[in-house]
Amino acid sequence: MSESQVFLVAAIGGIAGVVGLVLFVGLALVVYAAAARLHEALEDRKTRRLAAREDLATCQAIHALPTTSHPTEETN
Repeated sequence: MSESQVFLVAAIGGIAGVVGLVLFVGLALVVYAAAARLHEALEDRKTRRLAAREDLATCQAIHALPTTSHPTEETN
């Protein structure tokens, strides 16, 4: 092989290495972003479920309170 052919093969290899590195970094960023969104979605779901449980407990506590001024139904 001549010197220009060796240089051309080396240049192609270097460019391929840079392209591969850029693709690897891009893929890593996509995977990181997906994992971050999944984590946030799971945390939001957990927060909503906890709030729903607290709301239900509050409603049940209010329902269980005794009332003395509640009108009674008349049965005929």
